[in-house]
Amino acid sequence: MNKGTFLLLPLMMVMFFFGCKSSADEISLIPIPVEMNVSGAGFTIKPETKLVYNGLELEVISNIATELWKSYLGFELQAEFAQSASSNAVFFTINDVHDETIGEEGYRIDISSNGLVVSANKPAGILYASQTVYQLISTHTHGRLPGLQITDFPRFGYRGLHLDVSRHFHPMEFIYKMIDQMAKHKLNVFHWHLIDDQGWRLEIKKYPKLTEVGAWRVDKSHLHWDARPLTNDRENATYGGYYTQDEVRKLVAYAAERNITVMPEIEMPAHVMSALAAYPELSCTGENLGVPPGGVWPITHIYCAGNEDVFEFLENVLLEVMELFPSEFIHIGGDEADKTEWRSCPKCQARIRNEGLADEEELQSYFISRMERFLNAHGRQLMGWDEILEGGLAPNATVMSWRGEAGGIEAARMGHTVVMTPGSHCYFDHYQGDPDIEPLAIHGYTTLAKVYSYEPIPAELTPEEGKLVLGAQANVWTEYMPDSRHVEYMVFPRLAALSEVVWSPAEHRDWGGFSRRMQTQYERYAKQDINYSLSAFQVRALPEVNLENRCLRIELDTEAYDPQIRYTTDGSQPNARSSLYREPFEIDKTTTVKAVVFENGRSMEQVMEREYFLHKAFAGGIQLRYPNSPQYDGHGEHSLVNGIRGSRSFSDGNWKGFLGDDLVAVIDLGEATTIEQISVDALQNYASWIFLPQWVAFEVSSDGKDFHLLEKVENEYDIYDNERNIRIYSAPTPADDVRFVRVTVKNQGVCPPGHSGEGQPAWLFVSEIKVN
Repeated sequence: MNKGTFLLLPLMMVMFFFGCKSSADEISLIPIPVEMNVSGAGFTIKPETKLVYNGLELEVISNIATELWKSYLGFELQAEFAQSASSNAVFFTINDVHDETIGEEGYRIDISSNGLVVSANKPAGILYASQTVYQLISTHTHGRLPGLQITDFPRFGYRGLHLDVSRHFHPMEFIYKMIDQMAKHKLNVFHWHLIDDQGWRLEIKKYPKLTEVGAWRVDKSHLHWDARPLTNDRENATYGGYYTQDEVRKLVAYAAERNITVMPEIEMPAHVMSALAAYPELSCTGENLGVPPGGVWPITHIYCAGNEDVFEFLENVLLEVMELFPSEFIHIGGDEADKTEWRSCPKCQARIRNEGLADEEELQSYFISRMERFLNAHGRQLMGWDEILEGGLAPNATVMSWRGEAGGIEAARMGHTVVMTPGSHCYFDHYQGDPDIEPLAIHGYTTLAKVYSYEPIPAELTPEEGKLVLGAQANVWTEYMPDSRHVEYMVFPRLAALSEVVWSPAEHRDWGGFSRRMQTQYERYAKQDINYSLSAFQVRALPEVNLENRCLRIELDTEAYDPQIRYTTDGSQPNARSSLYREPFEIDKTTTVKAVVFENGRSMEQVMEREYFLHKAFAGGIQLRYPNSPQYDGHGEHSLVNGIRGSRSFSDGNWKGFLGDDLVAVIDLGEATTIEQISVDALQNYASWIFLPQWVAFEVSSDGKDFHLLEKVENEYDIYDNERNIRIYSAPTPADDVRFVRVTVKNQGVCPPGHSGEGQPAWLFVSEIKVN
């Protein structure tokens, strides 16, 4: 299937998706509440039912609720202020006496034959209860709600969603849509990544060129993100946009009505080439490199830490930012700053000497600490990515841990608060399904189930240290998401999984129950015009080499709830009459396996296709002259002769990676035989420092000592190609009396001139050596 089809697939399938609905008494809520009891007679919301609220501060929430519920009820309730409500009413009430159990954001719902009562300590709890009622209405037709008592409150106080609008600009209408979805998922912090190299998206009145220049770049969308050269051409800078201060104020107020704090991120000292295109004098070199149209690495063109004008500029920017955003936290980035220019900058070196700093790492700490003091003086707190730990952490800073959990653990042990957002589980720009059929993503493999499995409090922390974990956050980086519908596809349904991670008690976590409840959630997404992904319905093959029988044992799996998998082994498309998968099966010859999940007799159309090559070297003994990197070990010892070729994703678990070293493999075929051809594959991923080889040599031997060269194949492909490609190198030269095969794949050695890693060790990735 064409990858683009996946962005439209949910809309095509809405008419038949999950045709067998759960019973009317079944409760399907995401995130799952703390406590829920079904008892007694229920209540039906009718057109004459009134929504009564007993606090004027609940008027806006009441209006939000009636508008929200209307989409399923088919009518809008009349909302009115009163101290009490009669029967046949929905009653929103703020507790007279503080309910210690539910805290600041929790609520209680009591549904009986007399009506529906929602109580909370604060308006936030009433808001979240209204979202729960919305979900109840969505699963019970005609407003017929069961007798039900719910007690609910969040596990974490920080429940975030980050959105990068610099790499690709997204219109304000979409930002509002995401705010609405955050409220539906009971999230409360919108981390707005407004500034990066590729675009400055916030109007700053004191510095108008930030948006006149920094918000616009030359459109190079016809090229791969990492293949777009630096361009400084203002006249042709047509891609971009920014948000005016008036637009921001309205958005911030709208979010606040939904208990969502908008936290701006104003990057420093790196990821600021958009600002330096507008004001180049703020860099160490004064050079204007323009606003990059694509990827930049390493990030060397950064603010000059020795220039006082930089700090005056940033303080003035932050004054306007703080006027727009009442958020307690201001995020300052602090990540991925390459200190190359600082090392050669006289002003930066003078700053190091005058401040008694040890090196450039401490210079970054000085930079961040100075900005923290400014924010603290204005009643705000600084948050930054975990690189702000380098050189010494600012005294009051909160660390956002993204490079795994180590930064968060270190900060918590130092007594600092942290927000966990490790790339392994919380980066929604990663692939969520099979890279061969998913839209292009940056890399990685973060499925719905993987997100759901995340535990924000690391086991390494003591209970007291664990209290410093404020919560967790989903990060959406948009290098490979050019439009808003694509963002939706990458965010949903993974946001549902994270919402349950950060809201519900850890002991309530149950993948089977969540998967079942997701059936209803997909229906809600369809009604809300969300372009959600169905990647959780993809089939995953788990092949295992059977050395004794020299065959492959194939296990099929899927994240789908109670799945029905149908498959074929003859290359045909699976249909409702194809074999029903019940248990692992074995193949003893080259075979194409295709499999798909069926729901209610209909294909979910996420067809897995894998070709397995059972050749003469399959499961043979293999020796490597140079060991591969333990980080990229494929399937282990027999990975290069297990019949499995890797995908274009280097992290799919099928590739062996060699850093700076060649692949020199000797394979024992077990007995002397005649061969027709030897081949080997290699991966090209320029942005990840993975290059095709210089050449490949194929040799054969009858005794494993004296080898005869069959063919040496020079690489004819461009190693500067930014597209991710797999190339096959082969020697179609027959040979007799062959017992041993030696394949040498020559690493480029180092990254080539002009590459961001020029002179550094290059990666070589190989997944299969095939002998026919």
